[in-house]
Amino acid sequence: MPTLPPGPYESLPCPGAVPAPFYVLPFDKRGVCEAPATHARLLEDVAAGRYTDIFVFSHGWNNDWPGAVRAYRHFINGFMHMVQSRNLALPSSFRPLLVGIHWPSAALTFGDEAGPAMAAALGEERDQVIAVEADRIRDLAEALPAEDAVRFYALLQQERLTAAEALELARLAAPLYAAADDEAPASEAPEDEPLTPASVVASWARVSGPPPRPFGSFGAAGGAVAGPGAAGEIQQFLDPRLIVRGLTVYQMKDRAGVVGAHGVGPLLRELLSTSHARVHAVGHSYGCRVLLSAISFGDRWPRPLRSLLLMQGAISHLCFAADVTGQQHPGGYRRALARVSLPILCTFSQHDAPLHRFFHLILRRDRDLGEMQIAAAGEPPSRFAALGGYGPRSSDERLVDVLDAAAIDAGDRYDLSRTIPLIGIDATPAISGHSAISNDATYWMLYNLVTE
Repeated sequence: MPTLPPGPYESLPCPGAVPAPFYVLPFDKRGVCEAPATHARLLEDVAAGRYTDIFVFSHGWNNDWPGAVRAYRHFINGFMHMVQSRNLALPSSFRPLLVGIHWPSAALTFGDEAGPAMAAALGEERDQVIAVEADRIRDLAEALPAEDAVRFYALLQQERLTAAEALELARLAAPLYAAADDEAPASEAPEDEPLTPASVVASWARVSGPPPRPFGSFGAAGGAVAGPGAAGEIQQFLDPRLIVRGLTVYQMKDRAGVVGAHGVGPLLRELLSTSHARVHAVGHSYGCRVLLSAISFGDRWPRPLRSLLLMQGAISHLCFAADVTGQQHPGGYRRALARVSLPILCTFSQHDAPLHRFFHLILRRDRDLGEMQIAAAGEPPSRFAALGGYGPRSSDERLVDVLDAAAIDAGDRYDLSRTIPLIGIDATPAISGHSAISNDATYWMLYNLVTE
């Protein structure tokens, strides 16, 4: 069985320069690096001072090793191809080093998202579907006391759950959703009371009713809200697999924070301390939370990152806010604004259904639905709305439209003057779905940051 090499995973072509070493560093769910020899070689390589720019990439939810590496290659090669095909200039003596983070983020997939559904899968295909489902359920159960895990497994093996069984499952699963929200601290208002089993089941019901809608590579399958009275009633039956996916929203949110704070954070500090290279970070989905937790955790920060590009962030749109609650509580990641030299770029898109339509249904109190119903078009439906669905707010931000192909051809650039620390880019015309982030529009954002 092949093992991860202690040196670069491979090299990727770079226009006008020698091929760039591409390291891949895996972290476990606690943030412990699983490849210490690779980590040590990376720091030796960086300390030698041969590289002008270091790029750290963090993938989002539902990426196994092949998927994460493939996504990194696609984005990096696409960026290099745009530079070459458009005859763009890179900084003098540009010599990049690339680092891809891998963290355990795979979630339960099924139906249209993963090919044939369980009932239709045959032979080895069926074996793989069952193996993936078992792995995801086991991952959730391991966070529960052993005596609760027994009943947890039993409930999740049923085809459908009654309302009473769903409530029982929510009570058992409380450790998965009871963690405090460090992105947007709670106020003392009644609507910010902790989640309860009843409110959790209500959120499951709201995103599991027919007709089914795939939730992309991010989370739970969506569906029509139950009929009149749904705000106070739980539909009679629920598909346990949909509930598993709802639970992984909470689990992966917490895991991304842990990996960022305790794994990627120390890595970034080492990269900043051992070289004078410009360090850039690029994240997608929950990978944005990984990076923001890495940057914001702890009091010591050697020097600022050069840039940070957050694409379709699966985090609170208030995470950078000066005051989330009106009680002098800043967003949990506001500290990051002072730890990055250039303005932080954040994309958002109305075509990102998981973040624009469903994220705030899973991570919210059921009683807040009235706010969602009366929200103005394009405005965040509640304080639980996602950064990648609505853009940053209450953060001294500037919201701008994405630069399209014509603007890129004309050489138009984003205004990266430091007077504005945060720029939300409405990428609706360029990002057609949650994972549709590799295109010239996003490459141009990174090019602007690299050449500023």
